Amino acid sequence: MEETMKKQVWRRFVEDGALDSARINRRIMESWYFCKSSGVNPFDGKGVQLLSLDALKERQRVNAQLLEVSLPFLNNLHNLFKHTKSILLLIDPEGYVLKVIGGSDALKYAQDINFVEGVKWTEDLVGTNAIGTALRNQEAITVVGAEHYSIASQNWVCSAAPIKDADGTLLGVLDLSSRIGTCDHEHTLGAVVASAYAIEHEWQYRMKEEDEELLEVAQRSEGSVPPFVLCNRKDALLYVHPSLKRLTSSLSKKLIKAELKEMGYTITMKLPVFSEKSGRLIGYQLCLTEKSRGMQVNLSLPDKAPFVFHGVTGVSGRFRSVLRQAEQVAETDIPVHLTGETGTGKELFAKAIHENSSRQKGPFVELNCGAVPASLLESELFGYVPGAFTGAGKTGYKGKLAQADGGTLFLDEIGEISHSMQVALLKVLEDQRVTALGGMKETQLNFRLITATNQDLTAMMQAGMIREDFYYRLYVYPIKLPSLRERKEDIGHFIHWYCDRHHWNVHWSKGMIDAFMSFSWPGNIRQLFNSLDRIRVSYGEELPSIEELRNWIFQQQGCELKSIGRLQVSDTLLTFREEMEKKEIQKALEEANGRVQEAIEKLAMPRSTFYRKLKKYQL
Repeated sequence: MEETMKKQVWRRFVEDGALDSARINRRIMESWYFCKSSGVNPFDGKGVQLLSLDALKERQRVNAQLLEVSLPFLNNLHNLFKHTKSILLLIDPEGYVLKVIGGSDALKYAQDINFVEGVKWTEDLVGTNAIGTALRNQEAITVVGAEHYSIASQNWVCSAAPIKDADGTLLGVLDLSSRIGTCDHEHTLGAVVASAYAIEHEWQYRMKEEDEELLEVAQRSEGSVPPFVLCNRKDALLYVHPSLKRLTSSLSKKLIKAELKEMGYTITMKLPVFSEKSGRLIGYQLCLTEKSRGMQVNLSLPDKAPFVFHGVTGVSGRFRSVLRQAEQVAETDIPVHLTGETGTGKELFAKAIHENSSRQKGPFVELNCGAVPASLLESELFGYVPGAFTGAGKTGYKGKLAQADGGTLFLDEIGEISHSMQVALLKVLEDQRVTALGGMKETQLNFRLITATNQDLTAMMQAGMIREDFYYRLYVYPIKLPSLRERKEDIGHFIHWYCDRHHWNVHWSKGMIDAFMSFSWPGNIRQLFNSLDRIRVSYGEELPSIEELRNWIFQQQGCELKSIGRLQVSDTLLTFREEMEKKEIQKALEEANGRVQEAIEKLAMPRSTFYRKLKKYQL
């Protein structure tokens, strides 16, 4: 009888706008008025705004910690109410359904109205409902039958409770929904509220653990220069370096850039800090500089933006030192030369320097000099006008030098270019003027040069492989990137970063990470990620045992552990391209009957590159 009366009240409201406030709950009444003013269709109410599968996975990734904390409680509630044919849902703060758990019958009925994972279930889209009303009011509520504003949900009873952080920030909503007549709904709201409270308690415990881990990071890094502070993910200041005494009064408060400025501090670098346990972002390390008293009159000038690096920073002191070098040179226009072993991330580092420079809005143009045949390198760099040579395109080609105008030119494997090409490029670097092949017009350019090689450029210059004048034009500000062997403490961070990026929800134990740390990784970060690719494809969501993991690395990488703990790399480590290159060199030597100069000419390869390849392939 009560449900029939509600139905009559609802019909009169949607048709005439009249509402008997004595017969309806105040929160429901407020919601109906909200829905009517928002133009919600009371005769529909099916979910209409659904995320694509990729967008849903991304949203689940962003809310991964909330899902991880909440799922045990959702499963407990499901076991408690499974006889009632109910479904349990976890919703993010914007109203998107992240997770649905329930029996097949209830899930089928839910699908009929698009009450599924990825749907946005808010009042303005589907009318009065427990989830949307709890989101808007941030209060627990049960909505029964005809109390739902739209007819699609009027066969349901829904109880929802908000989940909040310690400071009151809304984290999400927990909901239990069932078809009318299948559940004694008078008792469901209490269970939902109790579970939401338990999730909040567990969340706060996790946040406290993160703060404690950040303080451990502070203790390990206290001797670092420049001075720094640590903030958690909510920007609450947790640690202040002893030399920054004036900031101690701000501990536990939200760090505000304007307040730092007033106190005479400038943020020079902002580095993310990831948990060694979970791999998740837990806070930030902010490096500060203090303005002298004499300069405080210039506090109205805009602060320099902190240096941002999109790769894995980890905890390695050596890599942090390299980041500081990059931060110092990024704001200048001087040439930078990056050196380091293959696979250490030179290209990513070059991009970071560009993105933190005054040229960040200009183009970032890259060219691997070792991947372009010597006969084509000149046209690739300088470009050409239409008809400049046989086979030239009808519209000509704008070379990499001109493409980089206003931005940054990154030349990788710079040691691969010939002496004649060094002379041609040297002239451009001196006055930044270029003439396309076959053209007459000289174009003035303005670009910043970053070069890279995995060789010792100084030794190459001393051996005559690199012209001395060309060497001094490039080797202005050298930065050496550490190998993975030199930053082994970051391997766990790389693994967690990889898992997060590929939505690979597996748990890496300390023993597994230690197994990875026991190898020298001659191919560095690239080799590590290649290994993770193969393990992910081969094992999926079930990781191998530690022993299987060790055997896997040996078999897949073609490595054998030596008694001194180093890895001898066999030919099985060569890529397909390297195998082809090795065969081409062997063929050229055979056809030239071992005459080196003739083989070099056949391959159109610089002499220095040829000898390096001979050594690499043990020919």
